[in-house]
Amino acid sequence: MEDNYFPCSPQLLKEPLSFADLVGNGAEFEMDKSQEVNACKEFLGDDSDSDYEDAEGVDNEALLSPWTQSFDELRALMHRIDEHIYKRITREGHVDRDLVPEKARVSIRYSGYWEGEGHPFDSSMLRGTKFEFETGQKMVIEGLEAAVRTMRPYEQAEFIISYKLLFRELGCPPRIKPMADGLFKVEVIDFSLIGDAEAIDAIPKEDRDKFCVVYPKAQDMHLYGKDCVKRGRYRNAATAFERAINSLNYCRMANDEQERRQTELLITLTQNLMIVYNKLNKPQRVCIMMKSLRRLTENNPSCKALFQEGRALAALGEYDRARNVFLQAQSKQPENTQISDEIISMNKRISKYKEASRDLWSRAFSVKNSKSAGPKTAADLEKEAKEQCFKDEIKDIIKEFENSGDKSMGFSRKMFSDAQFGIICNLVKDHNMNLTLSPIHEDVLTLSKVEVKSD
Repeated sequence: MEDNYFPCSPQLLKEPLSFADLVGNGAEFEMDKSQEVNACKEFLGDDSDSDYEDAEGVDNEALLSPWTQSFDELRALMHRIDEHIYKRITREGHVDRDLVPEKARVSIRYSGYWEGEGHPFDSSMLRGTKFEFETGQKMVIEGLEAAVRTMRPYEQAEFIISYKLLFRELGCPPRIKPMADGLFKVEVIDFSLIGDAEAIDAIPKEDRDKFCVVYPKAQDMHLYGKDCVKRGRYRNAATAFERAINSLNYCRMANDEQERRQTELLITLTQNLMIVYNKLNKPQRVCIMMKSLRRLTENNPSCKALFQEGRALAALGEYDRARNVFLQAQSKQPENTQISDEIISMNKRISKYKEASRDLWSRAFSVKNSKSAGPKTAADLEKEAKEQCFKDEIKDIIKEFENSGDKSMGFSRKMFSDAQFGIICNLVKDHNMNLTLSPIHEDVLTLSKVEVKSD
């Protein structure tokens, strides 16, 4: 049987790594996950600005050039943007969306043609994927970015771009002719604002308590944090949200309107920080942020926040409290199936714990006190019930992993007590698997299957 194969493009590291770091004590690094397709979006966790992913399903047009005659004739059919760019729209974009701005991450499909030639000299379609870049960062040729900046999401257009905004007078023969204008077919799939990671640092010290100065910078940090979440950079996102919250809390408000705007942004930042903390396996911090959120919302948190709190409590083993929080979330969104699934899961865990507890109690009352050991107290029996329930849950997780096609899975060491960790180690050994601790982060554990080498 053939293994499933999912093609992916090469991944770039955020920061460069030296070979010495890798062969020594190891090194931590982050990859750009923006090209990966998340088949199961977490409920309320994807805080995307976009509602227009329908452009993804549009069929690619043929690679042949739409115009093989003189560019002068085509210019007469186009709208003049400026002296270097002419444009013809072939499909209107979403009119309720803005034009692609500066400081945005934009996804496009494009093909470029020379005058009189039918086949493209460059095309994202030849690589079988969309092309993504950040505006304002000089990541693409000047003319292509200038053309994209005139478009809206879902729009398709054709451009004639002057050589002065492409490859200049010299070009790069033989592939790129000198002083060659280009015809580009471009489709904008979507864009998202990326904010500014250094926005807070740019504020002068004497202005850091002024709301009118800090508020737009905090918004920039918020956008940057959201972009990090989309790309899987959860630590960076947490830092951005934390700094934005701290900067807003330090401000002095001049009137009620400023206080209202501050509260609204603090609520949004806090909710997003809860999502990130859950991603980083830090449920205690999620619960701490929920306390702040209840104060900000006058004890009326959103369904989104309640859902994140419920997940954090479940990770801490507080199943009854988690179930109650999920029920509160369900009252706000009764039709949400993911909340219902979480409640069902909590009911099963609570039932399993109670069953294990009853079993231990029944055995305790049916067996007479042994001479070698004194009678067990209610606390001892409850402890044994919890350990048995935990052991059964870990068994189920290991069995599910054993039957899956995954080779490894990771989890946080801080989520378990020493006694629970000992139970996990014994179960892993019983199932002939490996459990390794990261040399970089003491918190990160990896469970992996033992590879059996064939002769």
